[in-house]
Amino acid sequence: MSQRINKFLFLLTSEYYLFWTIGITAGLYTAGKFNLCNINIIITWLVAIILLLTAEFVIVKKTFHSNEASDSLKDIILNENRQFLMGGKSLSGSRINRNRILVTIVIPFLILFFAGNLSVSTRELKEARSIFVNIYKIGSCADYGSDNYIFIEGRVSDHPVKSYQNLNFSLYADKINFPDNADVSTGFLNVGEFINVRLKNAGSGSVIRDDYLRLKGYLKRVDLKYLSGGDNSYNEIILMADWEDSGKIVCSSPLYKIFIFRRRLYNCLKNAFYRYLDYRNASIAESLILGNRNNISEYVAESFKKCGLYHLFAISGLHLSFFVSLIYLVFRRFKNSIIVFWTVIVFLVIYNFLVVGRASILRASVAAFFMILARSWGREYSRRVILYLSYIILIIYNPYFLYDIGFWMTYISMSALVFVYPLILRIAATIPVLKTCKRNFFIEIVLITISIQVVLFPVLAYFFEDFSLISPVTNFFLLPLFYVLLFILMLSSFTIVIWPPMGGFILKSSSFVFEFVLKSVNIFGKLDFFVISFDNFTVRNALAYYIVLIVVLIFIFIILGRVEIRK
Repeated sequence: MSQRINKFLFLLTSEYYLFWTIGITAGLYTAGKFNLCNINIIITWLVAIILLLTAEFVIVKKTFHSNEASDSLKDIILNENRQFLMGGKSLSGSRINRNRILVTIVIPFLILFFAGNLSVSTRELKEARSIFVNIYKIGSCADYGSDNYIFIEGRVSDHPVKSYQNLNFSLYADKINFPDNADVSTGFLNVGEFINVRLKNAGSGSVIRDDYLRLKGYLKRVDLKYLSGGDNSYNEIILMADWEDSGKIVCSSPLYKIFIFRRRLYNCLKNAFYRYLDYRNASIAESLILGNRNNISEYVAESFKKCGLYHLFAISGLHLSFFVSLIYLVFRRFKNSIIVFWTVIVFLVIYNFLVVGRASILRASVAAFFMILARSWGREYSRRVILYLSYIILIIYNPYFLYDIGFWMTYISMSALVFVYPLILRIAATIPVLKTCKRNFFIEIVLITISIQVVLFPVLAYFFEDFSLISPVTNFFLLPLFYVLLFILMLSSFTIVIWPPMGGFILKSSSFVFEFVLKSVNIFGKLDFFVISFDNFTVRNALAYYIVLIVVLIFIFIILGRVEIRK
């Protein structure tokens, strides 16, 4: 019994990063669930984190400088796993040091648990002290119409979404004014907070991101689930304003010049898309390169969903790999890797700033940073560890990602590639027909698609209430062509910034590829009998599915491990 427990503990320590992600997730969930935004609790958690970090340092210094811990933990774990898979006895004299469990699992779990609570509680405490929330609570400008209005000046921080002749967007409010029959141009107070805005009776192109507006309106509490995102997406207080009571003004802040640069760069690429391509193709190009899906027609989006190809609209690691490859191609003559490294880093920062850091692009950027850093140091890296670390970094950066469907889709998809896809490859290697063509590009696409669909199924069934069975087929036929299309768009975008006429010439060559992809999607999208609908797929169903899937994967891993070792 002791040997089995010892083996189990070794297996746990080999996946210690998994417990780190569980710790940060549990901390975020409990803080949001129980609304623990009390200043005394926040101070207590901060003290607890400092004490735990101190204990971690003391135990690490004591454990890993002792003779007992001189052996490589990784080597011991690998040897124990080998013995476990073979069903043999434990290695003689190999007992896991209990301090290692504290160092790798218990203390980091507690630190990240408290850090998650601290992150959410700090944000909620800041939102509770928001000037807009307090104005609404006082009632001087709340729900009373134009007789109790306020003036706000600020920057449009995201792409406005059109809904029933209204524009919904997030505004970074720099200043606020309570006129009270005073001159509107004076008496403004500095704010520096985000607020969601609903601009009524506005045209679709009347307001764009990074416009600087002066709005006259009143505060109202509404359900924001249909509004656009933003840093305060869960703040129910919004500003209601009419189009006639809004106007673009000049901002004198030096910092605003950065957003002027972003707007010009964005418009440069966007205008080129709509100049050299028809509207349908240009809207897809805008989504693929600039991350704005608002202009894609509902019919096109629905066709891609039915085909299981809607994930292609999300900016991901594939996009970054193309751009980074172009950078390496341009700077290949430089023998100094530092120049290439910092060029890539600057590009990642600018590109994330351009597309307003969606979860998928942030994850891909963090992963790219760690990979490039490891390469510059001449070190090996683990995709599994990078996946865990990027998850922790993103969730601390923005705890509200925990409620973002895009965040979960990108991480579940990558988890499928990191954990499930290698097992499916090993299973395919045992099948004679697939073994001979396991390096075939198209076979790999099918296996990757199956891996992602198997893991992503509960999410699609719960949030979208349907699941496409034809996804492996559509990915098999269209994904290679989509790679070609994406490469053309990337290359043309890169060229447009430097030499617009040449970039436009390259962009025109994508029209044929666009036409073929859209016609194929239209044909496959009409096959409704391949789409399974779920009227009541609950969280319990999803949880049960993942429990069964994990058990099956562990069983397959053990069986394959024993077979390979015996060979």
